[in-house]
Amino acid sequence: MKLTLNNFCLTAVSMLATPALAQESTLDLDGTWESIACELRPQAGQDGIAPWYLKRSITFTPGRIDAHFTTFADPTCSAPLLELKFGGDVNVLGASEVAPGARDVDLIVNDYLTITPQMEGFAGFLNSAEVGSCGAERWSVGAEQDVFESGCSVMGVAANAPTTEYEVLHVSAGHLYFGARPVDGQPLAAPDDRPTALQMPLRRLEGGMTQKVGAEDLRVPKHVEIVLFEQADGADPADVRAFFETITQKMNQNDTLLYRTVGQGEDGTWLCVNYWSSRPDMETLNAQAQSWTEEFAAMGELVKSSSFRLTSYDTGL
Repeated sequence: MKLTLNNFCLTAVSMLATPALAQESTLDLDGTWESIACELRPQAGQDGIAPWYLKRSITFTPGRIDAHFTTFADPTCSAPLLELKFGGDVNVLGASEVAPGARDVDLIVNDYLTITPQMEGFAGFLNSAEVGSCGAERWSVGAEQDVFESGCSVMGVAANAPTTEYEVLHVSAGHLYFGARPVDGQPLAAPDDRPTALQMPLRRLEGGMTQKVGAEDLRVPKHVEIVLFEQADGADPADVRAFFETITQKMNQNDTLLYRTVGQGEDGTWLCVNYWSSRPDMETLNAQAQSWTEEFAAMGELVKSSSFRLTSYDTGL
């Protein structure tokens, strides 16, 4: 296939099929992720292991996490019990052995930790704590308090004590997998506690560069294209990413490009990957893209046309 500026972006972009090229050096966490269903967690307590049910919404920005967990009293996640919100730092470490492309990640809660009781019984449970040891005020349903400074004795939260969870994270096909929780309900409080398996994933809501044409589209890609290129001298990486966001919106009008993403490596080289429903579908859309002159107008100023390196694969799936 002849590679031109008009079809270059269409012949690349999503989750890299060869981890050695990209997933060993980067993890596409940025964006907002949410639970795809009601989740079950083992929780250690005074009376042994108890089930907790929850839904999660997590936003990652470079070096940071902001999370919102809602726990429920029932397995259908219809009766909210409490809401937990926390924020802090994210340190992405080396490759994990849990899954190809997975990384060891330290999640550090060192900014805020808020609790909002959603049931009278749970508000009463929080009020059973010694005064000043779980928030500054008495608890009531729907009232949020930050307990990072005070701690919360009845929930085992120490005062003014940043905590670290030693996690494993894996991004695949627009989904984010955390490590599976210990069956005894204990926290991931030490490097040796890192999970050895993955749990139910979160789906990406917004942000990042991996997007699916349909929100529930879980089709298996049958053809993959990978493109490496260099940005033009003086080009701003932010402009390169903005360009790809524009192309992504155009591509999402078609249902044959299943997943796409883009990333810049430590050496400055850019990577784009496309996962397609089939090779003929790819060729059809590439032909249509020859007329997208408005969308590709900025291409020549952002990349070096002589730097393109293209490979293409059938997945055999």
